[in-house]
Amino acid sequence: MAFQDEVSDLCQACCDLAKGVTIETVRNFVVGVERKVPLHDGSQVTYVNFDNAATTPPLDSVLKCSQMFLEWYGSVHRGSGLKAQISTHAFERCREVVAEFIGADLGYHTVIFTQNATHALNKLAMHLAPPPDKVILTTVMEHHSNMLPWRKLGCEVHYVRVIRENGKLDMADLEDHLRRYAGRIAVVTVSGASNVTGIIPPIRRIARLAHEAGAQMVVDATQLIPHRPFKMGAPDDPERIDFIAFSGHKMYAPFGAGVLAGPKTAFEERDPDYVGGGTVHAVTMDEVHWAPLPDKEEAGTPNVLGCLAIGCVVKVLESIGMDNVAEHERVLTRRALEKLQRIDGLTLYGLKDPEVREDRLGVITMNSRAYSHGQSAAILGHEWGIGVRNGCFCAQPYVRELLGITDAEMHDIVARLSAGDHATVPGMVRFSFGVYNTPDEVDYAVEAVRAVLAHGPKARYILDPQHMEYVPETPAVCVHDLLPI
Repeated sequence: MAFQDEVSDLCQACCDLAKGVTIETVRNFVVGVERKVPLHDGSQVTYVNFDNAATTPPLDSVLKCSQMFLEWYGSVHRGSGLKAQISTHAFERCREVVAEFIGADLGYHTVIFTQNATHALNKLAMHLAPPPDKVILTTVMEHHSNMLPWRKLGCEVHYVRVIRENGKLDMADLEDHLRRYAGRIAVVTVSGASNVTGIIPPIRRIARLAHEAGAQMVVDATQLIPHRPFKMGAPDDPERIDFIAFSGHKMYAPFGAGVLAGPKTAFEERDPDYVGGGTVHAVTMDEVHWAPLPDKEEAGTPNVLGCLAIGCVVKVLESIGMDNVAEHERVLTRRALEKLQRIDGLTLYGLKDPEVREDRLGVITMNSRAYSHGQSAAILGHEWGIGVRNGCFCAQPYVRELLGITDAEMHDIVARLSAGDHATVPGMVRFSFGVYNTPDEVDYAVEAVRAVLAHGPKARYILDPQHMEYVPETPAVCVHDLLPI
């Protein structure tokens, strides 16, 4: 049929765009890496993006593939027109590509496209919420998106401690929780990698322990998927991961899509969390017959472009090789840790071994004695053109533990946070590396930190009362002047 030929051609074109991309050449295929930005003194410098744990820049192949697809863009499912059929088959092909990438068996698993990982984890919590006599076991390390959905549903949630000195999960405490709540634990849910310290918990060991306790294993894989090889595992594997969630925008795929994957049975047993168009086979004034998976969990018109972006990125990452991605980022992490530890007045958090003998992501958090995290981030941005993130990174309990904040101190901090003050409360500065970052960028950023601590900022910084962030008292450029609309 004509649409099958067009879909085949589109898929082949996307694959061709991915072919030949290597760890040595990938920077050439990342949009915006050579973008110059204005500094406080009026000069310009090539922007250094070390904020990849928040959002990565898009790959050029994603934009090109999207442009080709838009010629055929239409509403998916049940459309008789050629564009609708092509969109439908391209959409479903992306699901297959993602399933293969994460090792999901579409005969056993379902792969559900969502808005992002936060949406996916909320959806999952509503499906897995246990009866009142059961508990959820998670950790202090988690992003808020893997804490709050369970609490919002009124689940009994217990938290495994972290070790303050190195930020690692306290595995002895995890095993103690499993014994203490034996027979009651329904779900163990952990981060695949921390967005604060880059620590990678032993998720396979945790999965084995969870299954031995009769629990299901959930991994927030948002930080893990773009940086390390990952497979869910066979249904009978005691170290399998039952459910994972991740976002496209943290893996070089913009346009707002995410993924939730897990056993079909978990989603077949309950009604969908969102209902409406696309979720049903039939509706009368008295009853509803739900569509099969994954349709019943993808209410409304899906974000085809966002899902296509994820599929395109997967092909590029496969071309590069996830082991090559991991090793490249380890090289950057070793270089940064070794150099940062030489700087007086700088405190690093989490694992600090410059040899990186224990695997971790390229996420490094720090503070200086001289400047608050808000001031430090502002100085790096306005005077050096380095994009970092500062604050608590949507992981306030974890950051609080690493900083050693007491209950009494937290009472005042909560009041200030509730008033919108995220700049002057305790927090950290974060570097986070991507596959396209270079050793030269690491050296430049480290030199910036060293120079600021040695010589101070070149401008005077004040707290902008409207946005509650530090800005130069006399900025060289207004951000609003750079907006495209």
